[in-house]
Amino acid sequence: MNGELYDMAWTAWDIPGWHDDPDLRNFYKHSLHPEMIADIALCRPAAVDGSDHARRLRESLEYLLAERPADVGSWWSLTRFTFLTEENLYGYLRELHSYFYGDRADPPPAPEY
Repeated sequence: MNGELYDMAWTAWDIPGWHDDPDLRNFYKHSLHPEMIADIALCRPAAVDGSDHARRLRESLEYLLAERPADVGSWWSLTRFTFLTEENLYGYLRELHSYFYGDRADPPPAPEY
């Protein structure tokens, strides 16, 4: 390696709280899975209940929106959901964050794939 540093590819283990919270891992792996994403409204109560998990979920979404570390391939590896573009991916996450923590009244529609 001649003392050079090589960039490591992004993985879900970089998401804040991923190591500590199995419920957070389940949220991303299962709630955003193609067979479940249309029912994302069922996750809202747990996202806002004041628990450590709710805090970690909010921090993880804010990390993803601020850093935009995942590409569509790494997102698919995590959730099995196919977004056609990173703009679609982060647009959906932005709407989801607004639904959980902002002023969006209705859940974002499941993206077309």
